[in-house]
Amino acid sequence: MFNPQKPTFVQLDDAEYIFAQTAWAYFEQNTDPQTGLVPSVRKFKSMTLWDQGGYLLAVTSAQKLGIITRNEASGRLLRALGSIAKLPLYRNQLPNKAYNISTLIMTDYANKPVPHGIGWSALDIMRFMTGLLAVTQTFPELLPITQTIINKWDLSQLTEAGRFRGLAVRGKTNGRYVQEGRIGYEQYAGRTGIKIGLPVELAVQYDPILRWQSYYGSNLPGDIRTAKTHGVSAVTTSEPFLLEALEYGWREDAYWVASHVFDAQIFRYNQTGQLTSLSEDHIKGKPYFAYNAILVDEKPFTSVTAKRTDVSDKRGISTKGSFGWWALLRHPYTFALLESLAHLQTDGGWYAGLFEADMSANKILTLNTNAVVLEALHYKALGPLVK
Repeated sequence: MFNPQKPTFVQLDDAEYIFAQTAWAYFEQNTDPQTGLVPSVRKFKSMTLWDQGGYLLAVTSAQKLGIITRNEASGRLLRALGSIAKLPLYRNQLPNKAYNISTLIMTDYANKPVPHGIGWSALDIMRFMTGLLAVTQTFPELLPITQTIINKWDLSQLTEAGRFRGLAVRGKTNGRYVQEGRIGYEQYAGRTGIKIGLPVELAVQYDPILRWQSYYGSNLPGDIRTAKTHGVSAVTTSEPFLLEALEYGWREDAYWVASHVFDAQIFRYNQTGQLTSLSEDHIKGKPYFAYNAILVDEKPFTSVTAKRTDVSDKRGISTKGSFGWWALLRHPYTFALLESLAHLQTDGGWYAGLFEADMSANKILTLNTNAVVLEALHYKALGPLVK
């Protein structure tokens, strides 16, 4: 029986090493020559701190897997972190939610310049901090530049009453603080927050917000905070559970919830015959991005946009989700997922996945997909990235 507390790690075979090289191709081909930063999506010169955290983790993974040399990795990281240190900050406190990777100016999510910014995201900043933890453990010579970055940021703004808060700007207003993070995402960020000494003792726990919803005899984990109670729907999807485990290893309560997220996807496959691997993913064409979820508030197996518009007709089999579950669980179902996705390798990285509707490729190349593939392969061979 699988024991999450005692995983075994096995060197990559030849095919898996090629998988890693494919993922690394995205970073080789898309690093900005001026700043050393990498766009969220190929040919779209926009970035978030979430994505750049993924880049730090991808570089660390690639170096430790032998895809790139230590000198190349250290040079890439130094250049990227030097640019992060130059970012203008929202209210001179914290990084803006989005930037142009070439000019480093603050933008909106459409990459249009917004001189005063659009607020900041605690979750994005925590993923970047996870990347910094992995980098400084592997490349201690980069501690001075990471300290320069953190010294400029007022991390105390990120927390309130034991949880995370973000700052959202609507139109031309000054913005308002909002409690940030729903099931999985909040706890993943909380694990990083606790690691760096932030007072987020409630955010890291599942019990206070966890509920269970019956679905044909199975139980789907959800968040008690829904659109009715908090103004925004709660989404349960694979992504945050995978990231926490790949980067830190399993903890008992996270594994308990995550195993139900995984089992729900196998249950759907057994009931419908549809291979199921649900995560958040960019989409080629409209609506451009979706949370493919096992639960959105009380609605099982629904896909929604960031604004919670139903786009279930665009539901996909996620490449990064499949790699994550495969690396962490080694369940027979995950091998079937990887086999179904093997043809999504390109000369420029891994495509994001397959559309369930017709099993055609979601032909979009993104930083996050390829970063998580590298993290998953690192975990399979070497274990979690942060010790």
